[in-house]
Amino acid sequence: MPFCPECKAEYTAAVSICVDCQVALVPKSLPADTVRYVDWEVIQEIPNEFVGNLIKGVLEGEGVDAVVRPYEITALAGIRLESEWGEVLVHADQAEAAKTMVQDYLANLSADDVENGDTDSEDA
Repeated sequence: MPFCPECKAEYTAAVSICVDCQVALVPKSLPADTVRYVDWEVIQEIPNEFVGNLIKGVLEGEGVDAVVRPYEITALAGIRLESEWGEVLVHADQAEAAKTMVQDYLANLSADDVENGDTDSEDA
C-alpha cells in the first residue's frame, strides 16, 4: 500500500498523490520514527516563572536544552505543593555543566540588580 511521505497517510494502490499534501506517494511504509528518551535532572528550584525563564535563557544561550516546570497542579485549581514556584530541568548528561553555568551567572549578579529586577549586569 502506498503511503504519503509527509503525513504518513495510507492509500489504496490506485492513488498516486496524497489528497491533503499534494505530494507523490511512496510505495512502502516509512520506518517508524525513532523515539529518543531523555533523563531530565532538576538543577535549580525557582521562586517564580520569571526567574525560571531567565535561567532557561542563560542555559539555552550556552547550548543546553532546559525546561521550566511549575509545581502547581492545574487540575487542582492551581494548588501548590511546594514553597518554591517550580524548578529548572536539563538533560542528565548536561546537569553538572548547567549547574556551574547557573551558579556563575547568579554569582555575577549584584545584590542591587536582583532587588531592582535588573538582570543586565552591565551599567548603562
